[in-house]
Amino acid sequence: EAFTLMHQNAPGLQFLKPGGRTWLDAPVKKEEFVVIVGDVLERFTNGVLRATPHRVLQTSWERFSIIRFNAMRPETLVQPLPCFISESRPARYTPVTMQKHMDTTLKRLEEGLGAWQKGNPGHSLSANYVYDK
Repeated sequence: EAFTLMHQNAPGLQFLKPGGRTWLDAPVKKEEFVVIVGDVLERFTNGVLRATPHRVLQTSWERFSIIRFNAMRPETLVQPLPCFISESRPARYTPVTMQKHMDTTLKRLEEGLGAWQKGNPGHSLSANYVYDK
């Protein structure tokens, strides 16, 4: 996904703090949504924005959430946008269509490969997957 909009009426969503050791509770605010950066947005921004490691805790209290996943059309080419590429910051991600990216990501999850690198949980495996050129 490019990004997710999420609203919750009680605590439960957590984000992994940069460095990958501490989980932080997402804010609960009546009229606000939280934006979760996805692997596609990481690829579009050439890593300037990083996919956000997150989890939802099982809670003893009643909790409701509204979630809106946002992606691109299947034929969209997902690659770093020109404004995020420079001589000092060359493209770090290989181009891929949204369809191939989703198919590959789901296949790897079905194979039990997970979404985050073991030992480096802030590193998204799907965002950093290298596709054949």
